[in-house]
Amino acid sequence: MNFRLFAVAAAFALPMSPATGEENVSKLKSSEARTAAELDQHGTDVRSLDRKFQEDLARLEEAYLSERERMQQTLVESLAKEQKALTKKGKLDQAIQVREQIEQIEATEIVPPHPATSQSTATNASVSTRTKGIQGTWRWSNGVDIRNLENGRTNGNGSWRLINPHEQVYEFQWKRLSPDHVKLSPNGRVLEGTKANNPTVRVWAVRVD
Repeated sequence: MNFRLFAVAAAFALPMSPATGEENVSKLKSSEARTAAELDQHGTDVRSLDRKFQEDLARLEEAYLSERERMQQTLVESLAKEQKALTKKGKLDQAIQVREQIEQIEATEIVPPHPATSQSTATNASVSTRTKGIQGTWRWSNGVDIRNLENGRTNGNGSWRLINPHEQVYEFQWKRLSPDHVKLSPNGRVLEGTKANNPTVRVWAVRVD
């Protein structure tokens, strides 16, 4: 055999040197260490983001509750003035109705709304509210939460009925207050209208469930 060809064949037949093997092992360990470090850092970043979200949410809820309390107090003070004026005029029945509204407002527990967790959830919720009409819990313009039951009653002493299916107009009858005529918004989240016997008095309600 030619000596030069034998030397080339022998070179290919030689096993990998110890130095080359150690280098490969070192590279593998280095890659594993980088992966582990990246995973650890990712976990740290996620925990930090979660903590920031919870802190921001707590501040947002606190601000919401503070503003709702301010709005509620403003409404109560305004209604108290109206009650006093009605009493002076001798309109005691109306004054009593206003006083009952004040008591309902003051007894209302203020709870922040629960935002949808995603656009998909919000869309599904919107479709669901349209299909079930006005059943569920609504927060009225006087600050009182009323639950509309499927039998045309409310969880209080009121009742509701659909009086114009085409326009989605509903009538609410109350025990001590005059009736309301309200229209359901296209997204099924808002009822808005007036007193049935006084179209200058606006009333509205927002779905909270």
